[in-house]
Amino acid sequence: MTDQPETTNPVPPQPTAAPEPLPAPEPVAAPEPLPAPEPAAATEPVPEAVELDAWALSPEVAAEERARRPRRRIKVRWAAAALVVLLTGTAAAFAVTSVERTDLPGLETPNDGRYVFQALTLPPLPSGAPSPGAAEAKHRHHADLRMLVLPAPVGATVSPAPAPGGAAAPAEWKSCDDYAQLDKDPVKLKALLDENACRGAVHRAWTGADGTRAETWLLQFGSETEAGAFHLTMNDGDLKEPADLAYAPLTLDPSMVRKSSVEFTKTTAGAAKEPVGRAAYVQNGDVVALVVLTNPKGVPTQAFRQVAILQNQLLN
Repeated sequence: MTDQPETTNPVPPQPTAAPEPLPAPEPVAAPEPLPAPEPAAATEPVPEAVELDAWALSPEVAAEERARRPRRRIKVRWAAAALVVLLTGTAAAFAVTSVERTDLPGLETPNDGRYVFQALTLPPLPSGAPSPGAAEAKHRHHADLRMLVLPAPVGATVSPAPAPGGAAAPAEWKSCDDYAQLDKDPVKLKALLDENACRGAVHRAWTGADGTRAETWLLQFGSETEAGAFHLTMNDGDLKEPADLAYAPLTLDPSMVRKSSVEFTKTTAGAAKEPVGRAAYVQNGDVVALVVLTNPKGVPTQAFRQVAILQNQLLN
């Protein structure tokens, strides 16, 4: 027989004791009510609610800002005054520099007789021809001789007068014999011109607004040597008008090296300080120029020098 395992009956769990009940919480006493605020006295004003501003200045800063305001106003006023002075000075400087010096009160200078000329321009040269100052030119002038005569100044009356509405006419072609007729001994002067091979002449006359009459003659010779020989003997002549000219050297332009100039003046009793006639003979290369200015009231020195120098510059 096989052994049977013994079976045991399980022991049932014993019941546990019931939990003791918790004690009930003690009742909490209700808080005593706060005493009601006493009403404010009738005489004291109730402050209004103040709205806070995050950007508002503190009382100390606000007081300092109020103290700065008067100083700022003073600075602004001084700055405005300085600006006004600056603008006034700038306007005055502009007004002074925008006018001619001679037009300013206290700085005006008396008119010394000089004229106002339009801008001078040199005439065109023939194709391939050099200017008088070029080495290969040998001081010969190849441009139209009529275009090398000084034009009349502004306000002057040209003789002969230009056509209505037209431009001023160029100088007139003349012959060397026409020029000889200016001398009291035209035969002698013509022989001198022929001897030095005078090729031609041009003439222009005008009367300025001051009553001064100006005549300009240009004589062209075959070479600078022939022109120089005639120029050296011109003082032997005697113009009909103005008559009785006396030699009086005058430095026309220090830059006129190699070009000699001779001045003749005529004085008349009763003339106011200045001679009533002036004449200058100027040589420039193969051209000899005669500039004559006459005025019964006197020819100012500066006007005479101006006309002679400008004429010489056109021949350079």
